[in-house]
Amino acid sequence: MLAQIADQDKDFDQLICDGKTLRGSASQPDGADGATRFVAQVTLYARELVVAIAQTSFDTGDSHQQAALKALLRTLEFDGVLIQADALHTSPAFFSSPPSRAPTCS
Repeated sequence: MLAQIADQDKDFDQLICDGKTLRGSASQPDGADGATRFVAQVTLYARELVVAIAQTSFDTGDSHQQAALKALLRTLEFDGVLIQADALHTSPAFFSSPPSRAPTCS
């Protein structure tokens, strides 16, 4: 998506992550656990550019939102960007980088 943006010099400093389950994708797998599976997607939205810049889908029986977001972030190169995500991404092991000394919430 970044290649389609007219103003290539415009910087972005905030990425917003959101995961959604796709409507109508529920299925009941064969197996002992009987857990319902869904197809879900994770999207990264650049607030300054007002556009979604990256997206991936996954089957909840095979993966989860944290793994999908980590894989999506590894495909991008950025420095000094604030990533805003749901509370489920706040586990200490989510990011391998040292924790920030700056406030993380207000």
